[in-house]
Amino acid sequence: MRGITNRFIAAFWLAMPLGQSATALGQARTLYHSDFEPEQDFDMEFALIGQGGWEGEGTGGTGLVENNFEGMGHQAYIGYWPPEEATETFTSLWRSVEGISPEETRITVTMLMMIIDSTNDQRDDFRWTLYNDNVHRLITLDFDNETRNINYALDDDIFLPTGYSFEHEALYDLKFVIDFAANTWTVSVGDEVLVSANKLTTTGLSLTFGDLGPSWVYRKPETPGNNYMVFDDYRITVETSDSAPKARPTLAWGGWADDGRAMLQLGGDAMTDYTVEVSNDLKNWTVLLTAKPGDTWKEIADADAPDYEQRFYRARSMD
Repeated sequence: MRGITNRFIAAFWLAMPLGQSATALGQARTLYHSDFEPEQDFDMEFALIGQGGWEGEGTGGTGLVENNFEGMGHQAYIGYWPPEEATETFTSLWRSVEGISPEETRITVTMLMMIIDSTNDQRDDFRWTLYNDNVHRLITLDFDNETRNINYALDDDIFLPTGYSFEHEALYDLKFVIDFAANTWTVSVGDEVLVSANKLTTTGLSLTFGDLGPSWVYRKPETPGNNYMVFDDYRITVETSDSAPKARPTLAWGGWADDGRAMLQLGGDAMTDYTVEVSNDLKNWTVLLTAKPGDTWKEIADADAPDYEQRFYRARSMD
C-alpha cells in the first residue's frame, strides 16, 4: 500500500502568471506525455484509473473534465466524489514508465494544475509524490487545502513548510527536477523555486525513478470534502546528468555473530558495486567480496576474523 504521511504548516502567498516552461536541459528526451485528449484514447465517461496506463489505489473520484483550463480541451482530475468505503484514507494515481537507461539520471516531471475548493465546508490535502522503482516513497509535495499552505516531506515522513501558499482556481505550472546522481530534487512553480536542491533520500533508499503522481488525502475519511485537483499537460523527460558522482561507500561495525564471524554493514549508492577489502597489517589487502548495498545496507560476514589478533577493513567503488 502507498501510505500517506503527516502534515506541517507553511505561510506565504504564491499566485503568479503561467508560462509554458521548457524542460530541455542538455540532451533531454520525452519519455511520456499526455494531455488526456480523446486522440490518446481517454474517455470522459470513465475513471482515469485504467486509461492510458494510469493506475491507482482507493475509490475516491478520478476522471476527466473539459475546459477547466480554458482552450485546452480535456483535463484529468482527482477528488470530488467520496470513496466507497469510510475506512479509506486516500486515493492516489500514478503512471509507470519504462525505458530509462542507467546514464539517464536526471528526470524532469512537469504538469499544469489547479485546486478547486469545497462547497461542503470540508477540506483535504492534495499531493504529488515520487516513488522509486521499489515503491518506496522518496519525496512528497503537499497542497493543504485547509490552510492553503504548500509543504513537503522527505522519506523521513516529516512535513516541513516551503514558505509558499496557493490560491483556489489559480493555474500553476509545476515542475520537478530530480537528479539521482546528485541525490537532489528541486520543485518550482513558474520562476518561483519552492524547494531547492534538497536530498532525495535520507535513509539510503534506492535512487531510481518509479513514478510521480497525485493523491487525494481525506482529513475526515467519513466526510471528505468535495474539493478536487485538476491537472493537464503531464510530461516526463529524461537526460544524462553531469552532477556529482555516486555516493562513496561506508562501512559500519555490526558486531560478532554467534558463530564467531565478524559482521559489517556496507552502505552507499544502492545500485553501485563496491569492493570490501581486508588486511591484517594495513599494507597487504585482499578482496573479501564485491556487492551492492541495496536500499539500506548490505550485511557482510568475515568468517576468518577469529583467526587473527587484528583485522582492518576498507571499501571502494569498482571504478
